[in-house]
Amino acid sequence: MTYIDLMETIAGMISTLWPKRMLYRDFCPTDFQRPSGFLYVTNAGFTDVNIGLVEWTFEAELTLYAATDSYTVESTEALRADQNAVLALFAGPSIQVGDRQIAVYATANAPGPGEAYVTFTASWIDARPGYHDPEDPNDQQTAGIPLMEDFEINNKVSSYPGNRE
Repeated sequence: MTYIDLMETIAGMISTLWPKRMLYRDFCPTDFQRPSGFLYVTNAGFTDVNIGLVEWTFEAELTLYAATDSYTVESTEALRADQNAVLALFAGPSIQVGDRQIAVYATANAPGPGEAYVTFTASWIDARPGYHDPEDPNDQQTAGIPLMEDFEINNKVSSYPGNRE
């Protein structure tokens, strides 16, 4: 599982709240529609746990845009309601991402002028990307390659004149 899988699941869950709203991903045009949302990754990566495992860390932000009235003023109450709906959606202990359960934490600051924000954070342990276990006979990448079990080192003494035998 990668952070892209997690991002797709988060986007799908948000889209269930407002199926007719546009949810911009990774790029928000200057002429975006209101009401809408903009979901983007702010930080993702992994650190070593051991030779075959890594710990992924992930952070994404959702910007919510409220509809405007005839004076092009956004409703702070609508922003708070949208923000609360997202927080409630992610209030469970974890979300299903493929065959995994990942704990995702959603936090929010007070809405700003015309926008509200929700930050998503998560971390999980997974197989190191590209790692193949040479001792796993079912690993297609390394299957059929014999293990290095016995080896021999021959130390041939040189006949260099400065070498004493």
